[in-house]
Amino acid sequence: MIFWLCLLCILVLGIICVVVGFSIKKIEVNGNQTYTDGEIIREVQKKDYVGNTLVMIAQNRIFGQKYLPFIEDITMSFSDTHTLEIHVKEKLRSGVFEYMNENVYFDSEGIAQESRGYRFDGVPVVTGVKFNKMVLGEKIPVDGDCFDTILSITEKISTYGLNISEIHFESEDDITLLSGNFEVFLGTSAFLDEKMSKIADVLEAVSREHKKGIIDMHLYTGEKNIITFREKT
Repeated sequence: MIFWLCLLCILVLGIICVVVGFSIKKIEVNGNQTYTDGEIIREVQKKDYVGNTLVMIAQNRIFGQKYLPFIEDITMSFSDTHTLEIHVKEKLRSGVFEYMNENVYFDSEGIAQESRGYRFDGVPVVTGVKFNKMVLGEKIPVDGDCFDTILSITEKISTYGLNISEIHFESEDDITLLSGNFEVFLGTSAFLDEKMSKIADVLEAVSREHKKGIIDMHLYTGEKNIITFREKT
């Protein structure tokens, strides 16, 4: 009887030590680029939050919560027993639409993931595309193959490290990119990869002597490297 009572006391003391000794008094966030520390901490504290570093680390390793739509991965650790460290790896926003006075960001699968009142630098805005509605968490309903082209362009913008602020569709066969003071007229989506792979070099070349203008690539093919430039005043 005394043995079991002692064992119970040891267990209770152990639990108290874990609860008190590993209680969270401070949360630190690192690795985030667009989400603020406050945004991440608020989301973490909303979902299955327990004020204990060991429990939070265990939950994170078992369930791998992401918490926010443009977070690729979150890992947790502690620098001391009372400080929970949250290590964030964000994923790129593929692009953004202006919709009902909001900026709606979509991912690489064309799903509208979040809406904000401001625009992040480095995320191209898509203009000229018509749709009836947009629902967060659902694929953006665009007619025809237009959205496949949008996703191909945004993927190649990332691949080739291009500074593109706008992707404009006058029609599916009339696509223009905006980079600073230069317009890049792609024309159709034919030979898209070949065209996109040349943009950085062309922009570098024309910007040496010109401040603004139109780069016309609509005649560019895999066999005919036809690119013209017209200066704008």
